Amino acid sequence: NTVLSGGTTMFKAVVSTQSTGKEEKEFEQIKSYKFRARPPPVSSYQGSSSTGVPKKKSRKVTKAKTPMALKRKAVSRSAVSKAKNKGQANNAIKRLKALPLPDLKKVFEVTKAEMKLTQPEPFSFETKYAKPNEVKEKLLKETTEKEKKAREFKARPLYETEGFKVDHNLSKTSTKIVPFNISKPDAYHDKLKKLDQTIEKENIELQKKREFKAQYPYVIFEEPFVPQKDSRYCKIEEFNLHSEKRGEERKKFDEELEEQRVMLEREKEHDDKVKEAREAKEVAELRKKMVHRANKIGEFKKQEYQEIS
Repeated sequence: NTVLSGGTTMFKAVVSTQSTGKEEKEFEQIKSYKFRARPPPVSSYQGSSSTGVPKKKSRKVTKAKTPMALKRKAVSRSAVSKAKNKGQANNAIKRLKALPLPDLKKVFEVTKAEMKLTQPEPFSFETKYAKPNEVKEKLLKETTEKEKKAREFKARPLYETEGFKVDHNLSKTSTKIVPFNISKPDAYHDKLKKLDQTIEKENIELQKKREFKAQYPYVIFEEPFVPQKDSRYCKIEEFNLHSEKRGEERKKFDEELEEQRVMLEREKEHDDKVKEAREAKEVAELRKKMVHRANKIGEFKKQEYQEIS
């Protein structure tokens, strides 16, 4: 055991010097340990179906087909052309037919409709359904025939492709390499000339503006200006500033506050004097009423004096 001290504080640390046999063995095993990698699985490099890299699957080659939009356009064009031809034929055949004039001599007469009345007759199933089995068989046959017709496959009619051809070779033409040539080689020089001309014009205008040109002194020969008062528009009147009015009101307000403060102080002083006089009276009355009682003398230990020889 060792004791460690540092500065003002003291603390103890117990160090164990005895080492057990198990710890030494573990330390030796750690030193002699060597890393050994595990072998990879055989299925990873043999190329089995379940593991490893899968084999590449071959896909079918896609065949080019004409899109449905082109077919629909071809059908719509053929239908429009047929409709135009039919319309021209009908216009050629149609003729206007006027209605005949009515006979004005004849007078319209209202005729009463004949009402048919129901006549009662005796009812019997034998007369109505003479052979019920035959009627049932007919109904069954009709239903079976309808079902068969509904089950039959009916293909839709093909689109009419008359007057329409599809280009199967839908390949774009490649760009051709052509030498680069400027269309106007003197365009750059023309722009420079125009710029120089505009700059010269601006300089000339600026020089003209800078030139001083004195004007004729008309003011010397004219009469001097004399201002005149006009009573119609301007009238001199006294005015009061709002700030002065506010200052007077504030002064009055401050004086009133000062008077209130002085009054409160005087009332307080008077109340204090009255309170002191009342308390003094009460104390004097209490002293008159009270009976004087002397305190007892305390008992002390007797001291013995020794004679000095």
